[in-house]
Amino acid sequence: MSLGKDLASIRKGQNLTLEDIQNAVKIPLDTLQSIEDDSIFEDSYKNKTYVRSFVRSYAKELKLNDDDVVQALDEVEAGTYAGSILRDSSESTEHFTSKKSEKEDSETDEDKAGPPKSFTPHTTKDKPLESSEPSTESFEWADLGNKFSAASKSSRIWIIIVAIVLVLGLLGAGYYFWDDFGRSTETEPTAEQLPELPDTDNNEAVTPPALVDSTSAGQEAPEQNTPQNTQQESNSTQISELGDTLTVSVYAAYGQLEPIRITSDLNWRTNPFWIEEGQAYNFDFRDTLLVRGQYSRLLLLFNGHVVENPRQNYFNTAFNSIMITRDIIDQPEFLAPAPSEFPLQVGAPDSTIFPISF
Repeated sequence: MSLGKDLASIRKGQNLTLEDIQNAVKIPLDTLQSIEDDSIFEDSYKNKTYVRSFVRSYAKELKLNDDDVVQALDEVEAGTYAGSILRDSSESTEHFTSKKSEKEDSETDEDKAGPPKSFTPHTTKDKPLESSEPSTESFEWADLGNKFSAASKSSRIWIIIVAIVLVLGLLGAGYYFWDDFGRSTETEPTAEQLPELPDTDNNEAVTPPALVDSTSAGQEAPEQNTPQNTQQESNSTQISELGDTLTVSVYAAYGQLEPIRITSDLNWRTNPFWIEEGQAYNFDFRDTLLVRGQYSRLLLLFNGHVVENPRQNYFNTAFNSIMITRDIIDQPEFLAPAPSEFPLQVGAPDSTIFPISF
């Protein structure tokens, strides 16, 4: 037996349509159909309290006794339902029909229409209060079945809004940081720079040094074999006045410099240089030259003179580098002719790379 089919049978017996029931109880049509085909009882996701309330509201519109409906629902849950709602409905119908006949002709039909056999206990019995089941009057049943779909649509709308906000935020952040990145990359060196070759009056061929660039990591400049007597000869004169461009030699006296970083005020770029032990690189500047890295392995030379203790005497914490300035070089000991012999035991550089042009 099926409670839903029995309710449908009672509805049809009263010449009512599902639309009539829907207009009266305000329950969605698909929910009423699921009651009549019993699918609402088989759906494990449906709340039992809601299911019982739907069925009781439906049965109430069919003028069925609420106690009988509750008993039938209990039997459905227990799996023992055997059509009790139909029997109760038939007895109730006979009772109302008999009572109507008595009012029309109480004398002639009094013996024919006997009192209902089992309806009296239902009319005298008080309806029990069910704490676990809400009454139908306490719910707003209009469009209750559509609330779930409306909630899901609202959730999707919020997800779309949040996604749009995130995308706009990412685009704004990307534009902001990309603009900063573009400005920073403009200051990076883009062209390779060639060292300047010295003027020479003899017929000796001069090999140009390797290209120097901040990206040429690991490439070493070729050695330039220049006789020490030529260097001493060029530095043997007294300097009366410093020129516009000064040249300081960085000498890898006590080990390879790998790398050392040089910044000249000719362009304020910082470039790395890999200098082999025994080599010296010449660097031009006007007023300021910054030297950073591996101070214990290097010596600084100007006009053949050694700059004493540059790490202790001329280190600038703001630039985190040794800072050689024009004022430091413009001293009598540096303007004097170069000594005939190198003043330190390590000896003069084996080779010197000609001035690097910034």
